[in-house]
Amino acid sequence: MGVFNRNRLLGLEQPPASMLEDLRNAGRQTLRAKQMIGTSDTENVRSFLDQEQIALAEIEANVKMQIVEKYGKRLWEDKDNSVFLEELTRDIRLLLEMKAPIKNNHLEQVVQKLLHELVGWGPLDQLLEDPDITEILFHRYDKLVVERKSLGRLEEYPTKVFRDEDELLRLIEQIAASMGREFNETKAELNTQLPDGSRIAATHRSISPDGHMLTIRKHRDLLTRTEYLQYGSICEPVLQFLQWAVGLSRASGIVSGGTGSGKTHLLNLISTFIPENLSVITIEDVLEMKFQHPFVRRFLAKPANHEGKGGYSIRDCVRLSLRKRPDVIIVGETRGGEIIDILWAMNTDHPGSWSTAHANSPRALIDSTLPILFGKADESYSSSERNLMIGSAIQLIVQVKRFEEDGSRKVVAITEVIGTGESHEERIKRVCNVRQVIPNRVYLQDIYTYEPTGIVNGRIVGQYRWTGYKPERMVRKWLAKGVQQEEIDRVFFTTPIVM
Repeated sequence: MGVFNRNRLLGLEQPPASMLEDLRNAGRQTLRAKQMIGTSDTENVRSFLDQEQIALAEIEANVKMQIVEKYGKRLWEDKDNSVFLEELTRDIRLLLEMKAPIKNNHLEQVVQKLLHELVGWGPLDQLLEDPDITEILFHRYDKLVVERKSLGRLEEYPTKVFRDEDELLRLIEQIAASMGREFNETKAELNTQLPDGSRIAATHRSISPDGHMLTIRKHRDLLTRTEYLQYGSICEPVLQFLQWAVGLSRASGIVSGGTGSGKTHLLNLISTFIPENLSVITIEDVLEMKFQHPFVRRFLAKPANHEGKGGYSIRDCVRLSLRKRPDVIIVGETRGGEIIDILWAMNTDHPGSWSTAHANSPRALIDSTLPILFGKADESYSSSERNLMIGSAIQLIVQVKRFEEDGSRKVVAITEVIGTGESHEERIKRVCNVRQVIPNRVYLQDIYTYEPTGIVNGRIVGQYRWTGYKPERMVRKWLAKGVQQEEIDRVFFTTPIVM
């Protein structure tokens, strides 16, 4: 029977005798250097001690990386477990004893320092724990900009967080290793998330001329229906319309908006309207959606490794999901050729499917964003074929916007996709009140809009308006499902609602 060897368990081997002798000699030289302080060679001694500090920092970084590779996400998930912390402390101490001649009293200080950095995120902890900070943007190691919830805008952070660029690099490498990713000159981009859900985007100095960059969008608790109304992000009749559209009409659609406008948050709210008897599959590249649905399965796309192998794209996940018997497919964000498979799913008996996309308006989504995404697909489609797919698959576009004045996020439009000129000519003439229908065009009709009217006490003030258009197909389904006409009439309000 083999003898239990903790060193082997950690992936360590006893250093050769020559290495141990070198470490002892380094220790003796350090002692002699300290005794020399006060002599004429003070500057040389300081230089020597600086080199010693650099060497110790490198050893600490090496120890941290080995611990991260061994424990990964457990460093965050089990940080409150006393048994795990004791095991972690022993392993850190063992690794330090193997790698550096540190005196016992100093050794314990280094062990506790590394323990703190490993179970948290070191210099980032203070920023991550500040509830008022929502975005953390390191332009480089010595320039930090944050967004505060209370102000709704960016400001430069007054305190220096990292000593130098290497300390920032080591932290990004630690985050990458904890999440099973790589970050180096060949893998110069990192897109992942912390275990608490905060999104991480980092770039290596090999492609960032000013140095390593790190951006963190902190995780925010998902807003409830009540909170959406309380914050003025939507009004009650419009929210009720969405609930019936998704829950009763099984309408498919896209949440459209700019970066940080609240697309994913709204998608989570929309998911609460999906009937509980349906099977739901969610697909993301960063886990942000938190569905409380009883029948939900999740796919997570992953990047290829350094050899370009093992990657699984959003499109791969969409195609795989179609073989898993879903009733509804929810894609966290559409950025490429997967749009074709999403529209295909919406067109092939998966009503009620949703995704998000970047666009400044419903019209920009149809005329600009979606054609660009189609262009990223492996296969090619004519503009006519593309528009026919869009016009028959998507029923609703929900436009969201973040207002720079106060940082608030609001639903600013709900738009129905009427159809294309080639296949829905009569309906387009009737609904859109046009005489001449352009064949190769997708026609839209706003149902609700939000109009900002000014700023009061630093907050955006505006009003929700119903445009006067009722989506007939949806209303018929609501009536068939037992919704009373009086309730429907309250959804289509004639007096603007101030929010």
